[in-house]
Amino acid sequence: MDSILTAKQDLVLRVIRDYFLQNGFAPSLSELQVLLDIATKRGVVNHLIALEKKGYIIRTSEPRGIRMVKDNEEPVYEYLIGVPILGYANAGTPLVSAEEENLGVLRIDKKILGKKKSLFSLIVKGDSMDREMIDGKTIIDGNYLIVDKEAEVLDGDVVVAIIENCATVKRFKKDQDMVILYPNSSNPIHQPIYLDKNTESIINGKVVRVLEKPSI
Repeated sequence: MDSILTAKQDLVLRVIRDYFLQNGFAPSLSELQVLLDIATKRGVVNHLIALEKKGYIIRTSEPRGIRMVKDNEEPVYEYLIGVPILGYANAGTPLVSAEEENLGVLRIDKKILGKKKSLFSLIVKGDSMDREMIDGKTIIDGNYLIVDKEAEVLDGDVVVAIIENCATVKRFKKDQDMVILYPNSSNPIHQPIYLDKNTESIINGKVVRVLEKPSI
């Protein structure tokens, strides 16, 4: 089977790969249509069909169901690391249980996260940190947090804390024998959380990256 790409097919493949590197997931048809300046989604699909026939991608029925492949049809993820999505983090009052879930894996460019190994991801729920930005990305409902559970936590860092078995994301400050978790929100209902030695709590990691919520 002919595996030589036309100039347009090569462009489509590069756009998919670059999008994956920047976002950790594949582009949607609508996004590819805009990025490639193609008149219709059918035109995008035709290019994807051609790439699949030539062995460069695998398409699935899932939203954003594009995977890049090698000649042996194994996914090409050498330049990516897999970060498990373990549940939700409350950007609000800690209400949702912090029980670990397996919601999938984010594939993220190694250049973005470096050599960090103790990483996991949580999905934001709530608006108590909707004014907080990390590397230009806001901590809003539905976005993904990348958390390093072994990173040193200093005053001013954004952390995931487990309070009475519920996870919350807030800005950290140590004040003598007390830890204060501050919101950074447009919603005045959110107030600081004060943790003393009698509070059942643990700082579970430092937020090192935010990924925007995928749109189908």
